Amino acid sequence: MNITLRQLRAFIAVAEFGQFNLAARNLHITQSAVSILIRDLETEIGVRLFDRHTRMVSLTLVGQEFLPQARKILKDLELAVGDVRDNASLKRGQVTIAAAIVLAATIVPPILARFMRMYPEISVSIRDMPEEQISPALKRNEVDIAVGTLSEDDPEIAATALLRDKLMLVCREDHRFAKRKSVRWTELKDETLITLAAANPLRNIVEHNLLRVVPNYRPKYEVRFSTTAMSMIAAGMGVAVLPENSSQLASAVRVTTVDLIEPMVMRDVSLLQRRHHSLSPAAEHLKAVFIAYAADREALSGLAD
Repeated sequence: MNITLRQLRAFIAVAEFGQFNLAARNLHITQSAVSILIRDLETEIGVRLFDRHTRMVSLTLVGQEFLPQARKILKDLELAVGDVRDNASLKRGQVTIAAAIVLAATIVPPILARFMRMYPEISVSIRDMPEEQISPALKRNEVDIAVGTLSEDDPEIAATALLRDKLMLVCREDHRFAKRKSVRWTELKDETLITLAAANPLRNIVEHNLLRVVPNYRPKYEVRFSTTAMSMIAAGMGVAVLPENSSQLASAVRVTTVDLIEPMVMRDVSLLQRRHHSLSPAAEHLKAVFIAYAADREALSGLAD
């Protein structure tokens, strides 16, 4: 079947005006063009849609049944095109973002607040989850973009660097390291270490550095969430190595952060998306706001230095 929109518009116009010349004038085309469109439509469908009279035309019974369907087709198309245009102009739309637990509680909210001030009609859904669940969620098309750490190259995931933060020692306020300005990695050899789950990208970074200076390193406890690690630290169960931005959550549970040196280890926080996959206009603009926020943060850091 090869029915065109021009044929449907011509059919509706002739049905409404009852004359080919009036329909042609309304469509801004010639009367002969309208006649050809109607003839081709009837040929394609295989039935007559109009009874022709001397000056007027009237719908056949089949034409009367087809008219509301033709109107509905054009109306549905207009609505669909309108939705696409609204999404493109950010008058409406939806974007789903995933973020690692701590990032979702620290850097993501102010960025989303900025985005919503700029585009108040966009609906944003936030999914906070463990780091190891982010890439699978992207690959399953459950989220549009994500904020987290990519521990190794993934052919299906594209990463846009946002910012860097250093790994810190997190300990209880009365711990022997709590008043120190810095602690060396080698000094962790006798500590009870609380680590994140093995699949977490942060765990890979921590283990890589610990094993270089503490060959016999073994974690005492494994947890999925940084917030759980902090509560365990507050209970006196051990210490942990977590990103610097975790310190924003530390004061609530009577723990503190200390610089971890020799070496000082940084981790990259990136905006993640499916590689070779176009983002919606809403997601594309949210990505731009994240990148602008990161650039502003880096500029302010440079001024402070």
